[in-house]
Amino acid sequence: MGSRVGKRIFKFVAVSALTTTVAAGMFTVIATPANAAESPATALARELLTQVIVPPAAVLAHPATAVVCQCVVASGTVTSEHRYYIVPGTPTSVEEFLSTHIPNGGRFDGKGVNGSSDAPPVYSMTIAYRANGPHIYLKQLAYSMTRRTSSTSWLRVDSQIVWVPRRTKSEMISHPVSAIVTGYKVTALSGSRGNVRVDLAGSALTTLIDRFNTLPLGPNNLCMEDLGGFSIALTLRDGEHLQIFNGFCAGSFDSVSAPTGNPKFGYRVSDRSCSFMRAVVGLFPAASVPGSRSALHSCEVWSKSIDP
Repeated sequence: MGSRVGKRIFKFVAVSALTTTVAAGMFTVIATPANAAESPATALARELLTQVIVPPAAVLAHPATAVVCQCVVASGTVTSEHRYYIVPGTPTSVEEFLSTHIPNGGRFDGKGVNGSSDAPPVYSMTIAYRANGPHIYLKQLAYSMTRRTSSTSWLRVDSQIVWVPRRTKSEMISHPVSAIVTGYKVTALSGSRGNVRVDLAGSALTTLIDRFNTLPLGPNNLCMEDLGGFSIALTLRDGEHLQIFNGFCAGSFDSVSAPTGNPKFGYRVSDRSCSFMRAVVGLFPAASVPGSRSALHSCEVWSKSIDP
């Protein structure tokens, strides 16, 4: 099986600060809309912003001195708060300071540079925090630096949070009657193949769906790589037919949909511990679905790496 590491797509959001263009890197994340009354995302983003360690001579620039493009991530919700600073030195010297002054709980998560022939280069750096759910799936500080004058730089700091609400009763699956569970001999980016099917009903199916109903909602991350380890075609007592598709994109997930287009069944749950995937793969004889077992192994290795 090919690499199972989910690669989230980055986008650069253009921001104009006075006459200087600044780009702030953001994940392309489609988050389940949060209930505004219960979502703490804004408070979390503001609190995270207070943890930023900036150079001692940095001066906070009032928002009125900067023209900001508040760009919405495509079809999604990333709650973000930001601040601008004027900092003595070059963008690379600012970057060096930030990379050696990481706030408690954060870890360096990469840097880059973006530019064009008609604008100064923009340097970016990201500090990531533990965000493994069941509600927080992205928690990070994104720094962007570009030249302001020959002796100063602009620094933009974004705190970014993806918060997903708890799963509602209507998003639980009730009264399963029968299911066809499909595993694979081979899983690959070009598509899984070598289908092996198991019919399920009765107490075994009830136990499996009860386990599925314990999984929390997850975000709909957009990945360049998305491998599936299994699928389930499910029939409910009321005659509704559901599809559950397993995938991997910054963690194992399972998407629920209904061929009828019933909006009640159109969501994604997170299986970052691989527990549901383990239960499904365990339904098959050991040697019958090597592709699915390889996918499970990759999931377990990934899970341990983020939660040692």
